[in-house]
Amino acid sequence: MTRNAERDKLEAERRKTQLIEAGFELFARYGIESVSLSAVAKKADVAASTMYKYFQNKASLAVAISARIWSDVWTTSREQQGADTLAQMDPYQLFELYANTIIGLYLERPQILRYSANYKTYIRRENVPEGMLGEHLDPLRPIAELFLGSCKAAATGTPVRTDVSPEKMFSFLALTMLTMAERYAQGLVWTEVPKGAHADDLVQLKNLLLIWMKGE
Repeated sequence: MTRNAERDKLEAERRKTQLIEAGFELFARYGIESVSLSAVAKKADVAASTMYKYFQNKASLAVAISARIWSDVWTTSREQQGADTLAQMDPYQLFELYANTIIGLYLERPQILRYSANYKTYIRRENVPEGMLGEHLDPLRPIAELFLGSCKAAATGTPVRTDVSPEKMFSFLALTMLTMAERYAQGLVWTEVPKGAHADDLVQLKNLLLIWMKGE
């Protein structure tokens, strides 16, 4: 690749990142439906015409934002553990890693959970084609694959319930934990606990799901 081509590639990636970061900030604060692409371009200090070189519509930007934020979250989580440690974890430890990451987001970066909830509502409402959504599912696949592999190994180690397939088990665990954290972050759960003070509830949910994994 020539020097000019490399420079152009880096510049394109920089602008794309600017748009993703600006879109996330605006969408998380005001909702995806309420923010125009021109507003995102202005926030990113990018010409509106340039926006369409990277994202042809709001749905494509929303998917790219979801993919980027979750890729950052799960890449960081895996790197903190290390490949060797992850490979030795049983299903319970892997789910705890997942759950603790979600609880950490609730405590430190709730805007990610609020965006995630709004994003899922948006793609359903807009009937975003399934073919567009693969990008936002990719970041979790490495942990899902580790979980499925550990379930097979657990037959001779720490067993998990067998009346549910590992695939369905991971989907149920992941979605239950994430959905409740999203709702708490949005303030949509009616309790006497002040908004933003539900970390203990999420820890309790994690513990209940760990018990469920055993089939108890």
